Amino acid sequence: MKTFKNYLAEIAKMKRLVNLFEHQTYKIIPGTKNSYREDSADTNTMTSKHCHVYAKSKGKGKQIYSVNIDGSGHDGSSGIEIPSSHATFFKSKGYCIPDNNILEGFFLTESHVQDFEIIIIYENS
Repeated sequence: MKTFKNYLAEIAKMKRLVNLFEHQTYKIIPGTKNSYREDSADTNTMTSKHCHVYAKSKGKGKQIYSVNIDGSGHDGSSGIEIPSSHATFFKSKGYCIPDNNILEGFFLTESHVQDFEIIIIYENS
């Protein structure tokens, strides 16, 4: 008889296998020889939707950079300037690439600010 802990471990293993299978899909950035892999957001690892870009097709060659959906660098790619053709492509996929094509750390733009509300809570003694 399986314990609940063993059951959860099996589910986690299956999820990793599904993720591994999903992550093996590499596509070409139009007009280039570079490939990319898009990874979905993961609340367990606190990562947002992002893409890894490689020098060659099918994810071969060196990883050039990776970019989060908000236009920030992923896995240490902050400060990298990406080619205009890449920026145009990722913008068409809904990524918020900065106008200067330089991947930033997390940043707030005017469009992000409207999504936040500041609440000040204080206690009266």
